[in-house]
Amino acid sequence: MVKQPVSVGIERATVPSIRSGEDPIQYLDEVVRYAYARLGSREDAEDVAMEVIHAAFRFGRDLSRKQNPTLYLIGITRRKVADHLRNRTKQRGAKTVSIDDPSVLTTPTEPDTGLSELMQALDALPELQRDVLILKYLIGFSTNEIAVLIRKTPKAANSLLQRGRESLAKYAPHLISDASAVRSNP
Repeated sequence: MVKQPVSVGIERATVPSIRSGEDPIQYLDEVVRYAYARLGSREDAEDVAMEVIHAAFRFGRDLSRKQNPTLYLIGITRRKVADHLRNRTKQRGAKTVSIDDPSVLTTPTEPDTGLSELMQALDALPELQRDVLILKYLIGFSTNEIAVLIRKTPKAANSLLQRGRESLAKYAPHLISDASAVRSNP
């Protein structure tokens, strides 16, 4: 059997069909915010977001079938962030300081809003606690959505949120408006 040459010109390139209203670009803000909260670098967050959007376009038909596309895309983002962090560690070494690290540089022209302290306090938390806090308070996911995303029960996700809030109050009590209310407010 002789194979015929296939023309692969730009005019034949196709993009997966995505129905209107299901354009992955509309979720870009949530993806960038999540990636930035995890990575601490705007440039790295944008790189990861572009990888996520590219993956969403490649598998566009999957996005149209998802009940909650934001949840689906944040799930992809979590894996891309983990890959990015793994690659960053491999490239520069595990104990090397990066200029992107918010604790290394402080700009005297920028007023201290507590953001660098909050980022350091979040970095001190176990990864899963940090992740659920970001998903809950930055992205705005419900406990049930977080449970689906991290593949835990809603009760386990709620427990992680509670422990994360308690740990955050311990590491940065002056950044929490009422650290004593953390225990009573799930």
